[in-house]
Amino acid sequence: MFDESNVLRSFLTDSSKREELKERVAQLETSYNGKDFWAIVALVKKDKINDDALIKQIENISQRRFREKVHFTLSVPAGNLLEIVITIAAMHLAFQIRTDWMLYFSALILMTTLHPLSHYLTGSLFGIRFTHYYLNGPARIEPTLRIDYTSYLKASGKKRALMHASGVIGTIAAPLIVAAIAVNRGAGAVAENLFILFLLLVVFELLTSTKIGDLMRARREYKFR
Repeated sequence: MFDESNVLRSFLTDSSKREELKERVAQLETSYNGKDFWAIVALVKKDKINDDALIKQIENISQRRFREKVHFTLSVPAGNLLEIVITIAAMHLAFQIRTDWMLYFSALILMTTLHPLSHYLTGSLFGIRFTHYYLNGPARIEPTLRIDYTSYLKASGKKRALMHASGVIGTIAAPLIVAAIAVNRGAGAVAENLFILFLLLVVFELLTSTKIGDLMRARREYKFR
């Protein structure tokens, strides 16, 4: 039997929670606290709160913090174009230059370019958008995409998890791609070394990325599925 009172009570409770969260986020706009901010983001994910105004508030704070920390950025179209051009150039050099070192060099380049492109393609497939390219990583030289939270928080936890994991897949796929080119060129020794690099990358990602990288983020988001 349909109980209108329970539905109304649930609606009022959810509405009250959303308004409370908006007030908390508004306070963070003038007095930012990272712990409180991420606690609110986690709550939005956990309760699957789809409130445009609240999510926009979160994105505004995130983007303002990003601009305070990062000064050099590229637009997403410009960044994608640059990544694609470099990827094509690396593949071309691997086929054309008949030296083993170029195969290794091409693999390293693809490890860098395929990572963000994998994020972008998977995210776009699931409706997750990005705002900028910027340099990140331990040495601040890794091309990275900044996520647009207005789309990210509306995607399911499973989709967010796949988007994060896709970057790792792109990275570890790079040496396999070049290994195939090496086999085509008759460079069997190089192909073997690149396959070993692939295995090392798998181990490295399992040991590190599950703690501080994309696999950690993927596991975190999968809990909100």
